[in-house]
Amino acid sequence: MMKTKLLTLLSVLLLGACSTPVTQSEIAQAQFPAQPKQAEIYKEVNAYLKANIANPDTPQKECSPPRKAWARQNSDKPANFGWMVVCDVNVKNKDGSPVGMKAYMFLFTKNGNMAYDPTTFITGINNHVQFLDLIK
Repeated sequence: MMKTKLLTLLSVLLLGACSTPVTQSEIAQAQFPAQPKQAEIYKEVNAYLKANIANPDTPQKECSPPRKAWARQNSDKPANFGWMVVCDVNVKNKDGSPVGMKAYMFLFTKNGNMAYDPTTFITGINNHVQFLDLIK
């Protein structure tokens, strides 16, 4: 009985780690919003940081220019297509001491904006995010 439960648990974990690749057909059919302007990017990034970090008024951040990409939080879910911006944020704790750099990813889609924390991707970042200009 215990052996059966362990095998079932192992099977579920292995299936959860599988990812559905993004196909060339999905990429060809993807629809993108207009490229976000710098003001829109910083508004979204600042709102996210204010809601999700301990000391949101003091972080130093540097964001990449937007690039077309797909992303998904869970590797077994459909991909979202849009403009990806990666921001390196030097977060500080409540007493103002630097914690260090952390990357955050923001996807601007036709259906709204999404934030991704790459440290939460269990199966590796390539199963969750890819820039379209890197796909051959």
